[in-house]
Amino acid sequence: MDMIRKKSKSFLFLIFAFWIWLFNADKILASAVPAGTNFCNEGLDLSGDRSTNKGDKEVEDTIREINRFTLSDSLWKMWRAIEDSQYVVAKIDTMKSLKTFNKGVKLAREAFDLISELKQPDLDSLVKRKIKLKAILLFEKARADFEQTFKLNPLDMKTQTYLIWVFQNLAELYDHCDNTLRAISMLEYLTYILNDDSKLYYTLGEKYFNIGKWDQALANVRTSIELILDDDWNKIDTKQLFWHYHLRANTEIQLDMIPEALLSLNYAKLIAPTEIESKEVQKKIDWINWDDGNLAASRKSDSLDTELNQGTEDYLKIKQEYLNLLNQVRTDKARQDINWRIAQLEFNFLREREKAVERMLKVVQQVKFDSTNKVEEVRCQKYIEDFCTMCYILGMEHLGTQHYKKAFVYFYQSTEFGWSQIGKCYLQLAKLSSLDNCAVLKFGQQAFANESQLTNEERSTLYHLFYMAYKRLGKFDDATFWIHKTNNFSMGN
Repeated sequence: MDMIRKKSKSFLFLIFAFWIWLFNADKILASAVPAGTNFCNEGLDLSGDRSTNKGDKEVEDTIREINRFTLSDSLWKMWRAIEDSQYVVAKIDTMKSLKTFNKGVKLAREAFDLISELKQPDLDSLVKRKIKLKAILLFEKARADFEQTFKLNPLDMKTQTYLIWVFQNLAELYDHCDNTLRAISMLEYLTYILNDDSKLYYTLGEKYFNIGKWDQALANVRTSIELILDDDWNKIDTKQLFWHYHLRANTEIQLDMIPEALLSLNYAKLIAPTEIESKEVQKKIDWINWDDGNLAASRKSDSLDTELNQGTEDYLKIKQEYLNLLNQVRTDKARQDINWRIAQLEFNFLREREKAVERMLKVVQQVKFDSTNKVEEVRCQKYIEDFCTMCYILGMEHLGTQHYKKAFVYFYQSTEFGWSQIGKCYLQLAKLSSLDNCAVLKFGQQAFANESQLTNEERSTLYHLFYMAYKRLGKFDDATFWIHKTNNFSMGN
């Protein structure tokens, strides 16, 4: 039986070429798509498709007739029974099988002609749906004939090949008609014939995943990986293997199989075809490790983030849910991230800016630095940037209301960490220290060290501060240098 199966796979190409030549069609036959369990009795339901007119009698009659067809489990029991046996076909059964085979070929020819009609431009959506349903009905009838042929002569290679082709087309058509369960059923039966096809099991796993059948998805993708790894190592397509492990990891995540998912992801990262895929896998690993495998917390955080991105304005409710989440997470890393998100809500939307800065101060105080005084984790630089930006904004607001002491405190806080606009903060500190010439020079030198962060107006202000401070200290040579620099700058030199 294995020999016949292998021959049928190689014979497929010849059959496909024959169909294209026979009908003078462009091509092409449906390829096996994702799939699932044995849902052979699931009826065709198009009620959710807006393009289908429920009142169209032709459509309703076609669907009703399609739903009369169910696959014969006895057929596949027979298939399994003869796999390892020396089966002999009687001459009379061989003659009968030719009749049902030819009948099936005729029906399949009509179905193929209908599929070719879909290539016509500007077809109405309802017309397309009618064509697909008619093609499904013809393929279903052809399948019934080929199954009967198979029962009469299970050793005939052409029958197996046509069954494969019919199942593939039915799976594709059912999928296009939004009947995932029936598509899954077709592909499940394909595995009886092509039980060594890794791509078929992968697509089954993918289709199961799409409908939330995690156990079936995992079983199929595991089989697909085993089939790939059982092959000649020199023939293994690592790109294909990457996507198999990627699907496996996503399924294991859905089943909360954390160690297994991390193992699959790390293997996928090793064989990632490009740097883009490698980074995407790393993001998934980081997501799992966000709270040490506490996926319930990760998902809750994602859902709150999604609510915000979708434009919700119930910020108080979101803040409270984040506060509740703080009591559910396990790690300091997760707590840091949640407090950062709460602080953003408080600062930007809830008019609790000073409270937000206090919260962010606690977050940045937990940031760890390496021996070169750089943050150990990239995400922590974002915390520092946001904290310092908040301080700078509050400092400018207090400056505008002439609360100079409060402004000084916030500007000074924003210089405690290295960030992208630290020069502006030092400039404000220098301006607020105008009565203390030494302080002006100290803060001014720090601002000058980050001169590239300043606007032209801010640079001009800084040069003038140096000039005035040196002049008051009696250092006229230095004062002259800075007045010349100010004049040259103002003239564009």
